[in-house]
Amino acid sequence: MPGASEAPPSHRRRKLAWGLTTLVALAALAWVFTYGLDYFATEQTIRQEKKESDALDREGPAFTTSAREDKSDEGVAYLSNQTLSTKEVEEIFKMNLQEYTTDDKGFPRPAFHDLKRIMASHNGNVLPTTGLLLENVYVKTWLIDFFSDRTAGLAITDIAFKDLKCSPAAAKAVVLVRLQAGGEYSGIHFNLPAQTSPISIDVDESRGKPYFSHKKINLGNGAEPGGLRTEVSSGTEDCSFLFEAEYRDTKGTHHQEIRNGKESFHVPGFPANPEQIFVVTPEGVTDCGKRPWRKISVCPPLPFSPPPLPFNLAPK
Repeated sequence: MPGASEAPPSHRRRKLAWGLTTLVALAALAWVFTYGLDYFATEQTIRQEKKESDALDREGPAFTTSAREDKSDEGVAYLSNQTLSTKEVEEIFKMNLQEYTTDDKGFPRPAFHDLKRIMASHNGNVLPTTGLLLENVYVKTWLIDFFSDRTAGLAITDIAFKDLKCSPAAAKAVVLVRLQAGGEYSGIHFNLPAQTSPISIDVDESRGKPYFSHKKINLGNGAEPGGLRTEVSSGTEDCSFLFEAEYRDTKGTHHQEIRNGKESFHVPGFPANPEQIFVVTPEGVTDCGKRPWRKISVCPPLPFSPPPLPFNLAPK
């Protein structure tokens, strides 16, 4: 405007300073906004990737198992679904009871080559006694290994049996070996068909108590594979079944089947009234099928029945 004087230098400097401050503030806001978008987008991406990774980690079975029959214990009950011939019975009576072999630990044990050969020719079963040191309780034992490559941890907190099918024991001929007491070892015991949860046979204060009341098997998250020695008795019945493990993780409680390879587990029972029954002792072989058998102390009472479980082993 004509005659107007120019703005003082100090006013121009203030305007310039405010302008620069505004530009800096706008630039900072733009950077924060952009950084915030990137941060939240990255957070969402990481969370989504973790969610997808966790979901992928939990796909399929939580663990795998490998089961194999444990034959390390010397058999004390030889069962055959066929009766033995007169010649085979004579061979059993002529067995050399002083012939020994060695077990996997180098200890001597009776060889019973003839008895084993005869029973094998009849597709017979050989059963050791229980680790509970109970008389007349015969078991079949499996070593079950547990593996998990999950990143997330999990714990097996119980094992039960399922799809149980039992029928009277089919064995017709029985040979019992009574030369020495059974051994002690660790693991769990199932008594079919009544017992639904395993008891401990560990050689400590937990023996006879529910195994998973004080123990669990941790898997995943880099944990070492677990293993369990599992013995099963079935009294006077032949039984087939599957195991089912209960396991827990951060998502809750779940269940998973355990198979014997691709098959069921099978355990033979002791027949209530075998057609033939022989007992081997250090003194020789006794035919317990001859009457009156009650006068022969080494012979088991017939009809055979498994002994009652001690109080702390009885199923609830």
